[in-house]
Amino acid sequence: MTENEFEQFLSESFREGVYFRELRLSEKEVLSLKEHYPQASIQKTSEVNDAFSKSWYEINLMPIGKKSETLESIRNENTRLKRELESLRKLKK
Repeated sequence: MTENEFEQFLSESFREGVYFRELRLSEKEVLSLKEHYPQASIQKTSEVNDAFSKSWYEINLMPIGKKSETLESIRNENTRLKRELESLRKLKK
């Protein structure tokens, strides 16, 4: 995948308010993602298991700092989920 194709892939993956995805990426693509979104949280969720040397990653473009279970962090997560659901509903229509 060329750099332009990868940029388009990222743009399509995170359009319309969606900022949390699970994507299958190569190490090179992860590095490119970090360049485009330096504040993103990237968690590897699987090992490489295919011919393209790609693994699954959870990508969050808007991580909420520390993961303390305070009332404020729960409210923030609830708001984030509501926005994501609303954007998905708009896509479905």
